[in-house]
Amino acid sequence: MYYNKLPSGEYIYLLLYVDDILIAFKSRSAIDKLNKDLSFKFEMKAKKVLGMEIERDQKGGKVSLTQKGYLKKVLQKIHHQR
Repeated sequence: MYYNKLPSGEYIYLLLYVDDILIAFKSRSAIDKLNKDLSFKFEMKAKKVLGMEIERDQKGGKVSLTQKGYLKKVLQKIHHQR
C-alpha cells in the first residue's frame, strides 16, 4: 500500500497486488489525473481489481464488484469436463 498526504491534508491511496492497482480518493478528477500520469509509465487496464470487474453507478452513488469473467471460465471448464 502506498499513500500520499496532499497539501489539502487529505490522503490518496494506491493499493497494489501483483499487477493490480486500486486508487482511492474523494476526488474523481484527482484519480483521473493520477491514472493519466501512471499510464505514461505503465500499461494500464481499467475496470478490474484482483480479477473482479468494477461497475460504478455515479448517479446512484453505488459501486459493485462482480466476477462474471471468472464465472464464465469455471462454467466452460465444467462443460468441457462432461
